[in-house]
Amino acid sequence: MDFGLKTYKHFKIKHYFKKINCFFFFHGTSLNNENWVKIEQTLVHHQLKYYRILNRLMINILKNSIFKNLVVLIHGPIILLNSNNSTLTFKELESISPLVSLLGFKLNNKIYSKEQIKTLKKISYLENVSNFHHSLKAISRMPYSKIRSKKL
Repeated sequence: MDFGLKTYKHFKIKHYFKKINCFFFFHGTSLNNENWVKIEQTLVHHQLKYYRILNRLMINILKNSIFKNLVVLIHGPIILLNSNNSTLTFKELESISPLVSLLGFKLNNKIYSKEQIKTLKKISYLENVSNFHHSLKAISRMPYSKIRSKKL
């Protein structure tokens, strides 16, 4: 299989969306080789696995998926990151490089924006799922009047 073909790239993107439960969307800029090498070195230094996708291919794949609403966010190359390193925090992840910016986070077929994940502490998949589960349990135990008064 030729790794430069669009079919391989298409397959790789589908693999990320179907098989990997926890990964990050980063918005990159149109980079020259020197800047991209620096970004790759920082990603490898933090033990992050990444895949860079060009604009048009990502838009075409998202239009035919359940993530149609993400198309409006894409205005350049997208970098998909996943990590088995649970010691890396979200603040460290946001400040990896000034040339890339965090767009969102996919966890169990749901995509969370940058604002929604600010309260999470670590990147560990199991820890984040358990945190979401505990917060849902806490909210479900609260009486409706307390929840309603907080919204007002």
